[in-house]
Amino acid sequence: MKKILLAVAASILLFFITSTPKIFIGTDNQTVAIVEAKEHLPLTIKFIHSVQKTPVIEELEYQDGELVLIRTRYKSQGVGLPFDAADGTFQREGEWFIFDMNRHFKHLELRTGKGTQLKIILDGQTHELYREFPLGTKIFVKVL
Repeated sequence: MKKILLAVAASILLFFITSTPKIFIGTDNQTVAIVEAKEHLPLTIKFIHSVQKTPVIEELEYQDGELVLIRTRYKSQGVGLPFDAADGTFQREGEWFIFDMNRHFKHLELRTGKGTQLKIILDGQTHELYREFPLGTKIFVKVL
């Protein structure tokens, strides 16, 4: 009986996941969120840069089956942050550097880090991943 219930639950979950595209946030062992992937659905990643110790905000959206990085905002230039004008449009607004771009991803792999305060905002929900997972945990953001 347990096997039958488990098979039914797995079938329902599989139908839910495959019926329309979804955005999945989680680890190999734990699901944080599964949200229907509507065209232009925003996804925001916020963190403190591990070297500069300043905030970074990456704005993505779902487009045609992919995640598209459309803008990165940060307060200090340095290692790992976009800077090449050939990759997009660079401007400054007050204390923020803003880099508009068009980078496409099938999935993202992020890690929680010491002092980085990794957060993802999806469908109006803020997921404070740095509070939910130990340091070094690999977090996936995937289109299913």
